[in-house]
Amino acid sequence: MLNTENIDIHVIILFRVLLALLLSFVLGVERELTGKFAGLRTHILVSLGACVFTVLSIYGFQSEAMTANDPARIAAQVITGIGFIGAGTVMRHGSNVFGITTAATLWVCAAIGMSCGCGQYITAIIATFSTLFILILIGRLEKNVLSKKRMFYTIYQITLSASIDECDKIEAIFNTCFKKINKMNKKLVNNSELKYCAVISTKKSLKNIQEIFNQVQNIDSIEIKECYE
Repeated sequence: MLNTENIDIHVIILFRVLLALLLSFVLGVERELTGKFAGLRTHILVSLGACVFTVLSIYGFQSEAMTANDPARIAAQVITGIGFIGAGTVMRHGSNVFGITTAATLWVCAAIGMSCGCGQYITAIIATFSTLFILILIGRLEKNVLSKKRMFYTIYQITLSASIDECDKIEAIFNTCFKKINKMNKKLVNNSELKYCAVISTKKSLKNIQEIFNQVQNIDSIEIKECYE
């Protein structure tokens, strides 16, 4: 921690706010580049708000009349309040849930802002780069290694509609990418569109399956959800 005895309090506050902005910028860029709902501005604002509230809890209520100042009270409310913002980034589609990692990143971003606000600079920096390490490197480990080494099969139901011209490409995907097709129904709609409903057993993750079908350009709609049988 820096020695703040001979430094003006306004300089200290400015430094803490700027550090919170810088560290949250680093995390926000990663979320922005990966196309998440809560991106750069959201992370910066969350960290800035947490930092300002923490600074206020330390310096904003000090007076001769207030002999008992408890900074932890406002800090505790910041932790509660960030839960509402994080909940807004979590999306549910059928049985699938998206955005939990981004919600957790916002939660950590608030903690980084609070660390800057109370002068715990080393803690804030370590937390920032630890989070960045988790999001980037461990994210790649999950995608490229762990998702391919899954031990158990998961049952998915895939429902999609596509142009009849894509029939051969879609059926080739099912036959080459999914070895265990439990059920397959195909229905012609309006003489120009095919609707598929398939139940598969696979070790692939939901994200892997979505990436496979992203190769087909003329898919009008697609729904992938886990089946619990």
